[in-house]
Amino acid sequence: MRVEGTRIYLEDLLDAYEGGLSPEEMVLAYPSLTLADVYAVLAWALRHPEEVAAYRERVKGRAREAEERARAHLPRALLNRLGRA
Repeated sequence: MRVEGTRIYLEDLLDAYEGGLSPEEMVLAYPSLTLADVYAVLAWALRHPEEVAAYRERVKGRAREAEERARAHLPRALLNRLGRA
């Protein structure tokens, strides 16, 4: 999920918020957002915690799958050197 009209993902804003950034600091970090955008996203997320948790799990699952696919294409020797075999 992205903030409409931007390349900012929901999880980016939630991570920033959970990391202690204020909405004003988030606007400074993401200049394509307005303060109203940030408050709208946070309000939605706080009103829909189950949806947010399910979304985050889907995102983590997709990331794991992508890593596994990428790993399957890397030479075993390289993975061993990286300590990820």
